[in-house]
Amino acid sequence: MFMHMKISVGICSSFRLLISVIGGGFFDSDRKIVGDNVAVLVSFRGIYADDKDVKKLLSEKYGKLSLSELQENKEYNDVLLETDIGVTVRLQIVYGKLSIGSVRSAFEESVGTRLQKFGGSDNQELLQRFTSQFKDEIKLPQGSIIDLSREPGYVLRTTIEGNDVGSIQSKVLCKSILDLYIGEEPFDKQAREDVKLNLASVLQE
Repeated sequence: MFMHMKISVGICSSFRLLISVIGGGFFDSDRKIVGDNVAVLVSFRGIYADDKDVKKLLSEKYGKLSLSELQENKEYNDVLLETDIGVTVRLQIVYGKLSIGSVRSAFEESVGTRLQKFGGSDNQELLQRFTSQFKDEIKLPQGSIIDLSREPGYVLRTTIEGNDVGSIQSKVLCKSILDLYIGEEPFDKQAREDVKLNLASVLQE
């Protein structure tokens, strides 16, 4: 179920936790959800959305629809991907000896595939701009938090342990990141369905 979240490092208190996943692998070599050659353990911890944005931008169109009508509405299925709503994906390092280079390589594969899906083959420079934010000098001790946040104007901001490591204005990059979790072929299909359900609950308050 959704909940008003407690204030956490790097996430505004107006954001609402749409889904919390405890122990759900993001880059997980056993599940091969990034690639056969990627052996990285990073846990997907949750998706947060800005309560105010959700109600301001979506209530008029979707607020009066029933839950069953929302579930059958194709546009609603893509609403978090396409709409300029503040959203944060939270990841957590669960392997104490993980290098930043491994995370960078995993993103190159997973995000690169989605960029090609949405923007064609001419997005290598955009992918390089994103992955270059994960610089070699950054340390990732066990428990470290990585937040990938879509801010107003389709700006993707990346923070590690609350420290800003970069931001890029790109709608296709924001969409590619979110598609990993709530798109047509997400890492965790049940998490995607839970996000849709909890978003609907917010709209019907």
